[in-house]
Parts: sequence; structure tokens; C-alpha cells
Amino acid sequence: LYSSAASDVYKRQMLVKIKSVKVFKSLHGGHDCFRVDGLHQDETGEWVEGRTFVDPNMDNAGNWLEICEKGTQFRGKTILADYVHMKNRAKGIYDADSKPHIVEIMED
Repeated sequence: LYSSAASDVYKRQMLVKIKSVKVFKSLHGGHDCFRVDGLHQDETGEWVEGRTFVDPNMDNAGNWLEICEKGTQFRGKTILADYVHMKNRAKGIYDADSKPHIVEIMED
């Protein structure tokens, strides 16, 4: 139980520096989707690359709507977001079921 609670706290506190939001065509239907690329700190404190893919046709897309809108509106700036957690740490994939919150929009 303790490790589960500690894991939940870590997930809530993970900050991500969103560096880019790119539109691409889905291979399943040809509609526009978003690739969100960012940096997060690994276990040693180093900033490493990560990403997620947002499909507007999926239920979790609303969680990322503000990130996708601001990312396309403020190209070249960094969006600092919290409440992002990992789906696959080894591959650097953020969980699309995260509910990110924008903390700040910063100059690069």
C-alpha cells in the first residue's frame, strides 16, 4: 500500500516541459491528431525526452485540449505542465489518460 501511495504522489507531481505540439494525419481514418513532445526529469534528475499522441476521437482528448491549443498558438515557447504521468518510462511515452494542467508558458 505504501509504494502505491508513493507512486500516486509521484505521478501527481511530475512536471513536463512541453517543447512542441505537431499536427499529423491519423493512420486510422486520416483525421488530424497531435504529437506532444516534451522533457521530464528521470530518476537521476536529468531532463530526458518524452511524448504522447492525442487523438481527438478518443475520450481522453479533452484532457489535452488546452495543451494542444496553447502549443499551436505559442510555437517556439515552452509550456510547463504538471499532473502528467508516464505510460512507458523506458520508451518515454506520457500517458494520454493524464490530466495535465498548464503551470506557465515560458520563453525558450
